Amino acid sequence: MDKGLFSIPVYNQNVSMDKVIDEIVNQVIEADKWGVNEAFFGEHITDKHEKITSSLLMVSTLSKLTKKIKLGTLTTNLNFHNPAIVASMISMADNLSRGRLMLGIGSGANMSDIESIGNAEKNNHDITLETEKIIQELIVSKKLVDIKGKYYKVSTKKFGNEDLGLGFFNGLYKDRNNLEIVMPALNENSYNVKLCAKNEWSIVISNFCSEEIIENHISNYLENSNLPEEQAYKKIKLSKLIFANKKKDGGEELVFSNNSPFMEVVSTLFKKLKKFNKHGCFGKNIESPLEAAKSTVMYGNPDQISKKINSKYKKLSSIVYVTVPLTGNDNFDRSLEIFSKNVSV
Repeated sequence: MDKGLFSIPVYNQNVSMDKVIDEIVNQVIEADKWGVNEAFFGEHITDKHEKITSSLLMVSTLSKLTKKIKLGTLTTNLNFHNPAIVASMISMADNLSRGRLMLGIGSGANMSDIESIGNAEKNNHDITLETEKIIQELIVSKKLVDIKGKYYKVSTKKFGNEDLGLGFFNGLYKDRNNLEIVMPALNENSYNVKLCAKNEWSIVISNFCSEEIIENHISNYLENSNLPEEQAYKKIKLSKLIFANKKKDGGEELVFSNNSPFMEVVSTLFKKLKKFNKHGCFGKNIESPLEAAKSTVMYGNPDQISKKINSKYKKLSSIVYVTVPLTGNDNFDRSLEIFSKNVSV
């Protein structure tokens, strides 16, 4: 089992964008040194709490500041882009990172994002799937292209010129053909889970999910996958809010306190999801941020967290640590380091 980290991120609305980006960049650089295997970045374009607007830009930025850690988008919303544009960006990000890109795809979780680009009345899911298919064709194409879909046409036949090298798309790093496609899994009986299982794509189970929903996602992936069970498990990643500390009692009083960044994150997410009646992922009959946090946050000293992970999830591909804002309090701010260095999976 690998270790990963996921920077959504969820900050107070008044925190400046440059501070958010600096914290995330520094966390990933350190995680790379500590041996964390993969890092994912969220993406929202109209959200004051979640200020990363391009996960591909985060991948590109960190590609030259890190050495080994894989860098993933979670998600690049394919319905937001013309396939030719996003294919070229994917190619560049993968070459910048020397083949470390993992491509998380989606259709946009925030309706305000979808509204802002004029897609509120469109079938965004279908657009995403068509865009993904066209991108796959473009990044392996060696000739001029002429692709016609329901929503997009991508052609270079009219003005392309082989002698001049015009009309040709760049591929992945060293023309690799093993780009990992990833989708998030949130609510019970998620369509994304079944789609990924059938396509042999990976899933990242959301850190919003209760144990019951996590089990639902895992069983649905295994049920719908044609892969041998051991290989299917290796397509499943689990993201969690994890408070790793060295206190004997596991830090229970701290993690649920008023000044806890974990409570700040959960409270913000709970309010958003409840507004749109999507808070069922936190568990049945969860009606407050504290209940949501107790349902989803994993906490403890390294031994306690290791036992929790290995007793339930050791067959999965990775356990993905969800970052929280820095506080100036070492009890919270060293959590990622303790997870990276001292938790055994």
